[in-house]
Amino acid sequence: MVLLVSGHAVLRALGVRTTTVSEHLVYAVGASLASGIAGGFALNAAGFLTPLGWAVWFWTVTAAAALVAIRRDAPDLPAWAPPPRLRLWQGAALMVAVLVATGAYALAVRDEAAYGEFKYTEFWLLPSASGESGLITVGIRSAETQPQRFDLEITLDGQPFAVFRSLTISPGDTWAREILVPVLATRQTAEARLYGPEHDRLYRSVSTLVPPI
Repeated sequence: MVLLVSGHAVLRALGVRTTTVSEHLVYAVGASLASGIAGGFALNAAGFLTPLGWAVWFWTVTAAAALVAIRRDAPDLPAWAPPPRLRLWQGAALMVAVLVATGAYALAVRDEAAYGEFKYTEFWLLPSASGESGLITVGIRSAETQPQRFDLEITLDGQPFAVFRSLTISPGDTWAREILVPVLATRQTAEARLYGPEHDRLYRSVSTLVPPI
């Protein structure tokens, strides 16, 4: 009804004469799309842009066009041409195309089934949000699938400053701390390193600047 029948009825009502079935089908699809676009504007203006509204629109267009076509004695449809003879190499090419399309679809379905969202742990080191001098904020937010245990080390200009051992972060949880650091006349660099539970492997590394006095 949406892509063919309504357009076919409109073509018959307008008296459009086509020479081949394929041409008539193409014209019918185009007329159906045009009818649908016009219906979208009309239904939107009437506040009836709903599935029921679409059904009423296409039914009305098809019925009205069919009545007009009957009254004006629309031209006959073109004769259906016999299908061309299919050669061996054409059949083989068609089968190869079907196999390639089927294989691509199966591969896409398999990849979609095997797809898993990327799991990660957010890690940040920032100056104090309040702008207070000598404060830095370190935080961890877990988006993993299971609880993780981390070790956190903070250095100031390459020298060890603070250590947090065996931080257990559950999925969806956030751990954050404000850390007081000495403020000097020169700019300092604070670095935080997050180590995973597997043999003290470095997991994340972030840094920030500590403004001078």
